[in-house]
Amino acid sequence: MFNPLQFQRRRRASEDDDSSENERPGLGRPTDVADERPLTDVDKQYGIGASLLRQMGYVEGKGLGKAEQGIVAPIETKMRPRGLGIGGIDEKSPEEVSSDDEPISEVAFESTLPSLYSLIEQFEQLGITVPVKIKDMCDNGLETVEIRTALVGLLKQLKDVQTKIDFAQQELEQQRRIEAVSRERRLALQRLLDGNHGTIEDDEDREMAAKMLMAKLEPLVRELMESWDPTNLDPSVPDRLLEYKSEFSLFESDHDNAYQALVSELWEKKAGEFYATKWSVWQPNLGIALIEDFQELVSEAAVARVYENVLLPRFKDEIGNWKMEEPGPDTWLTDWLNVMDERLVDQVVANIFQKYADWILVGWNIEEQQLPAERVHLSLWLDLYGDEQTRQKMESSVIKRCVQELRKSKLRNADVVQFVALLRANRVRYDKIDYLLENEFVLSWADHFYSLPNARDQYHYLFNSLVHLYARLFSCYHFPRVQKYLVLALDHLNFLYKTSLQQLQMTLPPEHRFVSQREFSLSKLVEATEKLSFKPQRKITITLKQLLDDYCQEHDLFVLPESTLMAGKAMYRVTRNMKSGLLIYLDDDVVWAKTGADFEPVAFNELEHYVH
Repeated sequence: MFNPLQFQRRRRASEDDDSSENERPGLGRPTDVADERPLTDVDKQYGIGASLLRQMGYVEGKGLGKAEQGIVAPIETKMRPRGLGIGGIDEKSPEEVSSDDEPISEVAFESTLPSLYSLIEQFEQLGITVPVKIKDMCDNGLETVEIRTALVGLLKQLKDVQTKIDFAQQELEQQRRIEAVSRERRLALQRLLDGNHGTIEDDEDREMAAKMLMAKLEPLVRELMESWDPTNLDPSVPDRLLEYKSEFSLFESDHDNAYQALVSELWEKKAGEFYATKWSVWQPNLGIALIEDFQELVSEAAVARVYENVLLPRFKDEIGNWKMEEPGPDTWLTDWLNVMDERLVDQVVANIFQKYADWILVGWNIEEQQLPAERVHLSLWLDLYGDEQTRQKMESSVIKRCVQELRKSKLRNADVVQFVALLRANRVRYDKIDYLLENEFVLSWADHFYSLPNARDQYHYLFNSLVHLYARLFSCYHFPRVQKYLVLALDHLNFLYKTSLQQLQMTLPPEHRFVSQREFSLSKLVEATEKLSFKPQRKITITLKQLLDDYCQEHDLFVLPESTLMAGKAMYRVTRNMKSGLLIYLDDDVVWAKTGADFEPVAFNELEHYVH
C-alpha cells in the first residue's frame, strides 16, 4: 500500500544522495584497508585499471556485468603507423565486428530507461496526478520495464501536447495583439473617413489612409472639374480643390502626391483644350489667371507642358500673322513674358525679331531712309530684350535690303550716294559701307574703266564717275577701299599721258577681271562685314603751332614767319599791325619770346602784353 510519508522520505533521501556523492560507495570512495592480495598477470599488465575493475565486481575469467554477459578478454590495442590517427586502421576483432549487428540486450535497454521515481516526478512537474498504485509500486520496488516503458511513451506524448499548447497560446496571444492593433487602425481610418483627422504615425497606416482618402476624394474632384468653366474665373472651384488638398496633405509623401497628380491631369486636359480652341491671345488676363488660380494645385511639369504644347504655338502663329501696320505683340504678349519661363520667353522674342528681320527685307519702305523702329515698336523690343547679337541681326537685314535696292539700280552716282545715305541713316559703320561700295560698285567700275579703248575715254569716265563720287563722300569719311581704286586709275592715266608722275614704278592692270573678286551671296557678304575690325578714320594730332594760331586768331593777332632761324628752329613774329611785334620760336612745346636781350619762355596769355 502506498505510503505518502515513505514516498517523501524516499525523495529526500534521493536528494541527499545527489548532494553527497562522495560519501556513496563506489568510484571515489577512499579505501581504508590496503588490498594485500598478490599481483596477478592482469595486475601487472593493466595496473590500477585492473584494481578498479575488481572493486566493481570483476572476476578474472568471467564476463563483465551483473549477468556476466560482457566480454571476458580485455580489449587489445594495436599499434598504428606513426602519424596515423584513430580510425586509420580497423582495430576491431572479427568477433567484435560481428557483434555490432546484434540487437541491444534487454538489460542494456532497461538501463536506458529512467527510474519509476524519476518518471513520477516528471509527471508531477507537468501537473499530472500519478495514480497512488504506481507510487506504491515505486515505494515497494515493484517497478517493471513494461511500466517504465509505458510511462516514458506517455510522458513523451504529454510533453508534445504541452509544447503544442504553449505554441497555440503564443499564437493566440499574438493574434489578440494583431486584432487589437487592427481594431485601432480601423477606428482611426473610420475617423478619417468621417472627417475627424487624427494623427497616424505608422507609415503603412499613413499610406493606407492616403489611398482610402484618395478613393473618397477622386470622384468629388472629377465632378468638380467637369463642372468648371474656364471662361468665368469662378474662384469657388480652386478654393474647393484647395480644401480637398489640405485634407489630403496630412498623408501625402514627398515622392508621391496622388492628389496633385489627379488635379494636374484634369486641369491640363481642360485648360489645354480651352487655350487651343476657345481662347484668344488678345485675352492675356484671362489666360494668365487660368494658370495663377491653379498654381498651388497643379504641378510645374503640367504647367510647362501647357506652355510648350499649346500656348507657345499659339503665340508663334499670332506673331507670324501679324502685320506691321497693325497693333503688335506689345499689346498682348508683354504680360505673358513676366510669368513665362525664361527659356520660353527667349523663343517668343526670337520669333518677334525674326518677324522684324523678314519685314525689313520685304516690307520696309526705304524712301523713309531711316528704319521706323519707333513706329513699329522695334526699338521697344530692342530696349527690353535686345542684345548685341540681336542688334547685329537687325543691321544685317538693313544691309541686305540696301544691297538689294542698289543691285536693282543702274549704279549711277546718285544711286550710290543714296545707298551710302541709307546705310548711314541706320548707323552702319563707315568701314562696312566702304567694303560694300567696293563689292557692289567699285569692282565693276574698275573692269569697265580698263575695258575702255583709249585714255581719253578712261579720263572722262574716271572724272565723271569715281572722282565726283569720291569728292562727295570724302567730306564724311576717306573710304580707303574706294580710294585705292581711284589712285590706281589716276596712276594709270599718268602713266599713259607720261606726266611728271611717270617716274613712279607703274604696273599695268592685271589681266583678270576685278569683278571676279565680287561676293554675290548676300549672306556671305553680310558675314564678311561682321568680321571687319573697325579702325578710326585717322589719328587726330594737335600741335603747339595750331594752338598758337587759334589763340592769336581769337585775340586779333597775327603769326608771321621770319626768314631767320634760332637754334635751328623757325622764327615767328606775333604782331597786331603787321609791322612791329614780338619775335618767338617754338621748342619742346614751349613758346620762347625775346622780351629783352634774351629769349625766355612765356605763356599764351602773356603774348598780348608784350605785343603792346
